[in-house]
Amino acid sequence: MDIPGNKKVVCITGSVWTGSRSAPRHMLVKDGFLRPAWFTTDRKLSDAGYTSISINAFHLANVSQMILAYFKYGGSRVGIMRQAFISAMEDAEKGVLVVGPPEMAAQLAASIPKAIIFTLKDLSMDLSPHLREANSKGQLHRVDVDVFEPGAWTEVHSKMLDILGI
Repeated sequence: MDIPGNKKVVCITGSVWTGSRSAPRHMLVKDGFLRPAWFTTDRKLSDAGYTSISINAFHLANVSQMILAYFKYGGSRVGIMRQAFISAMEDAEKGVLVVGPPEMAAQLAASIPKAIIFTLKDLSMDLSPHLREANSKGQLHRVDVDVFEPGAWTEVHSKMLDILGI
């Protein structure tokens, strides 16, 4: 996939999260990143905008390589279509931000060599085995977070911006 030189592909995954307004996913959107629309073959997982597709449409899209990345959740498939990703990239000021499980991050890293993957972890947590290849290619950046430390999320956001060169 061709990514314009002035834009970035960022994926956030990990085991520590916050609903705070200073969460890196919220801050990166304020910085000019867009999150692409997702699809689901079943129920929506959050209040985010999802497109519902049938399981048959999913299989046809997958065979036609129209799906960029997906994961299984229960009996459903949840993911991002290539066209939704391309649309977000065209409309974004800085690039595209994908927030999801390690399976999604690994698929993005495999199909987009310029993708930068951040995994947010507590100090004692191990990396997901899904991320081994991205790590070996230098695409993965582990950011250890002490969620009880005041200002931790602001510090994480700053580290991310430094790594991104923004």
